[in-house]
Amino acid sequence: MDKIQLPIFLQKYANNEHSEIEHEAFIRWAKTAAIDEIEDAMTLYLQYEKPDQFREHPSPEFINGLEYRLDKLDRKPGSKLWYAIAAIVAMIAVCVFFYTKPEAIQHQVTRVNGIDLQPGKHQAVLTLANGSKIDLEDLKKGLFTSEEGVILEKSEDGQISYKTKHNSLSNKRSQLLYNTISTPKGGLYQLILPDGTKVWLNAASSLKYPVQFATKERRVTLTGEAYFEVSKRKNQPFMVSSDQQEVKVLGTHFNINTYPEYHKTSTTLIEGRVSITGLAHPTVQKILDPGQQAQLKAQKITISEVNTESVMAWKRNLFSFNDADLRTIMLEFSRWYDVPVFFEGEMPQQKFTGEISRNIKASEFLEILSSFKVRFRIEGNDNNKALSRIIASTK
Repeated sequence: MDKIQLPIFLQKYANNEHSEIEHEAFIRWAKTAAIDEIEDAMTLYLQYEKPDQFREHPSPEFINGLEYRLDKLDRKPGSKLWYAIAAIVAMIAVCVFFYTKPEAIQHQVTRVNGIDLQPGKHQAVLTLANGSKIDLEDLKKGLFTSEEGVILEKSEDGQISYKTKHNSLSNKRSQLLYNTISTPKGGLYQLILPDGTKVWLNAASSLKYPVQFATKERRVTLTGEAYFEVSKRKNQPFMVSSDQQEVKVLGTHFNINTYPEYHKTSTTLIEGRVSITGLAHPTVQKILDPGQQAQLKAQKITISEVNTESVMAWKRNLFSFNDADLRTIMLEFSRWYDVPVFFEGEMPQQKFTGEISRNIKASEFLEILSSFKVRFRIEGNDNNKALSRIIASTK
C-alpha cells in the first residue's frame, strides 16, 4: 500500500467494500508506518490527487463508519497499529476538510477591517545572572556573551548552547549562577544546557537553570511546557522542579506540561525511565515506563497509557486534539496566536479530534472549527497586536 492507495482504501473500508487482500495490505502497512508517513500519505494525496469522493467535507456517516470499523480491529492500546489508526482517523477527519473546505464555511469567520493573526514563531528572552535581558530573536549567530567560565553561542538555526571554557575555575564557586529562558505567548525555542541536555520550550514557558551544574545533581525549574532529551550521567541525576512536582532522571526523553490553566501537571515519558514525586507528599514516588503519562491533580498522581505522538505534536508544530471541547481548543489557540478569546452565548457541546498545523493564520485555524457551528470574529489593529481579540459567538 502506498500514499495514493491509502485514501481510496479508507473510503472502501468505511463502506465495507474492500477486499481481503486490501485489508491485509493495510494492516501490514499500518503496523510499520511512521506517523509522519501517514500524515504525508493523507495530506499529499488530498492536496494533489483529490478524488471525487473527497471533494466535499466528509460526512458524519463516513467518519463514524470508518471509526467503527477501525475500532473492530484486534489491536492493543500503545501498539504501532493503535497509533497508526488513531492518526488516520484524525487526518481523514481534519486534513480532508482543511484542503477541501466548502466556500460557505468561510462565512463562519469574520475579519474586521481585514485583520488576521500570524502564527507563533521562534522567539524568547534570556535573562542572565546579573539581571540583564537578551532578545534571542534579533540576536545574530555566533558567540555573544560569557559568564563565569561559560560561553553562550547562537547557532545557524537559532539554537542557544552553553560551552565551558577550558581550565575554568567557576566550578569552585559556592553559589550557582542561574539563567532563565522565557518564551512569550506565540513563541517557542530550543537550547542546549551546559551538560548537553537538549530542551524544547513551548509557548508561554520558562526554564531556570545554572550556567554550570552542581557536582551531585543537575536541577532546573520549569513553568509551562517543555520536552527534554537528557544527556546521560550515571552519578549526576537530572531534576526538573515545577509548581507541584519533581521529576528525577539519569538520561531519558520526556515531556512536561505544567500550564496553570489546566490545573494539573502532566509528565509523559518517551524513552528511558523517570520517577515523579508530588511536593505535597514527598515520600510517595511513582515510576514511569515509556508510553506512560503521569497526571498530578489535587495532590494525587494517576498513570495511564497515552499516544505519545499526540502529546509531542507541538514539537512537530502541530496542534493535536482528542475529543476536545471548544474551550480547551481555544486555550491552545489563544496561547499560540497570542490573542484573548471571548465567548458569547452558550458553549457548544460538540467535541473535536484531529491535528491542525501551527503554521497557518488564525482565520484558517478558525475555519477548521466550523463544525462547532460557532461564528468567529477577529477584531483589532494590524499596527498593534495587543488590541486584537477573538469573539466566538453562538448567538
